[in-house]
Amino acid sequence: MKTSWTFLGEETEYNDFGSLMRTAELDGECISKDPISLVKKLTIQNTTYYIKEYTRNGKGVRHYLGRGRLQGEWENLFYFSQLGIPIPRIVAYGQQTHLGLLKVGFLVTAEVPQAWDLRALSIARPQLFSKGRWLEAVIRQTADYTRRLHQHGFVHRDLKWRNVLVSAVDHESPKVYFFDCPLGREWFGWLKQRGAIKDLACLDTIGKKVLSRSRRLYFFLQYRNVKRLSVKDKEMICRLLNFFPD
Repeated sequence: MKTSWTFLGEETEYNDFGSLMRTAELDGECISKDPISLVKKLTIQNTTYYIKEYTRNGKGVRHYLGRGRLQGEWENLFYFSQLGIPIPRIVAYGQQTHLGLLKVGFLVTAEVPQAWDLRALSIARPQLFSKGRWLEAVIRQTADYTRRLHQHGFVHRDLKWRNVLVSAVDHESPKVYFFDCPLGREWFGWLKQRGAIKDLACLDTIGKKVLSRSRRLYFFLQYRNVKRLSVKDKEMICRLLNFFPD
């Protein structure tokens, strides 16, 4: 067995997250689960943490080939941070492998205080989306961060409202965070272009149900960093609107 573990937390957090074994022994509320991973939520000394545990690198043959989802998740979070995109605070991460295959691994992040994911917010607090300044601030940040990724050839591959966090929701200056991106990576050529369109189409899946056409257009203008649509922009809009068949 080979174990690697990186602790980035504060001194007071070391007793709980200082090693893979200590982290594995922590008990918490399971808030999501799938065949290869689960997420536990627990509160220690008034701070809430999310522990994402993986037992496979990926589904099917992906367990044996390429970079695992866990490694992809922590590497992509660091990449976002390098680009100036806010992320939840990473407390610790690491994995245990045998003959190169993942046995178990963890990513520990601290909760962003008073934050909601956009999907949950649209259901529980729909009135916020009628507040002009608040909504424009969220749209500008989301568009800006998406543009930064795509300008560097990075495709998120799961850029949905549930993977966008918003804090300070009751203020006119909310802050947007990106998280939960195990599959994202840099692409080239037509794959990069198609991936960027898919990211935008994923955002618009709920966007078209919650936002007005003018707000959706505002997002696209911010994403393209232009004041008027060019012919190329209009073609791009047509592609993203038709990416997912109704």
